[in-house]
Amino acid sequence: MDQTGLRRAPILFWMVVLLAVGIIFIGTRFLVAPLTAAAAFGVPANPTSPMAYMWAKGTRDIVSGLLLLALLWMHVGRRVLAVFVLIACLIAVGDFVNVYLNMGYVSALAVHGGTAAFMIVLAALLWRRSGR
Repeated sequence: MDQTGLRRAPILFWMVVLLAVGIIFIGTRFLVAPLTAAAAFGVPANPTSPMAYMWAKGTRDIVSGLLLLALLWMHVGRRVLAVFVLIACLIAVGDFVNVYLNMGYVSALAVHGGTAAFMIVLAALLWRRSGR
């Protein structure tokens, strides 16, 4: 198993960083601007709505991004990153299903579906590059 991390594949390294920072940004937005974030998520809330789901989503996203950055910092092998990213894409798939079931077909589905697709492609690239 490749334990050299992503030093020899800088584009993959930056794709993982982009994913992690993007997830942390989205999570932070749920904590500091929950109504705006909820609307962008695809399931709008109003000021009287319980903020619990927004805090839970924000915390989940921040922790997911930090875990990914920690794996990069620890220079784990590409296969470890690939498995983590592939499993974590289930969050985006779950968000897609959540939005679809609660709001129907809305533009936010493209964000969730696109995120899941990006994560699957990234995981495949990481896995493929780990054999070299």
